[in-house]
Amino acid sequence: MTAEAILRLINDPVLPFYPLDIALDVQNKLRGSSAAYPALLSSAAALRDRAAFLQSESMRPANDPKERERSHVRMLNDALRDLEKSFLVPLAPPGVYRNLLYSLPGKTPQFSILRFSETLQINRNKDVLHHSSVNQSLSLIVRAIRSAEKLVNFGLDLFENYPGGTE
Repeated sequence: MTAEAILRLINDPVLPFYPLDIALDVQNKLRGSSAAYPALLSSAAALRDRAAFLQSESMRPANDPKERERSHVRMLNDALRDLEKSFLVPLAPPGVYRNLLYSLPGKTPQFSILRFSETLQINRNKDVLHHSSVNQSLSLIVRAIRSAEKLVNFGLDLFENYPGGTE
């Protein structure tokens, strides 16, 4: 299976990374959170819609070398590679992954950093310090979603006005 994955990475013009999967994961993790506010859910839905469009309209045709310029495909691959990196946090609390998308199997399907902050809030009687912990976690999630959305939009813009593009 590893050899097949390596061959795909080498041979496919567009990296086999799927932005829609990431966007759906983000949206599902926010649904399980009591701290997610409507604007955050709306941002996640917008990311999902744009990621679906990128995956169907730009990535599929970009795999045909006759349709796309190599430099555009390279920039699309760079955006796809960096998409998951947008969910990395520099300093995660102990017990929380640096990548916001990951959590331990069997745990609630929620952002681990948000679950950690909410647990602190419950354990310490919801004082101001812990509200700021939840707000800080939400801020990190918002920043990650915005970064991911910029990368998805960049991927879409690459081929929007390209003469061989699909419109």
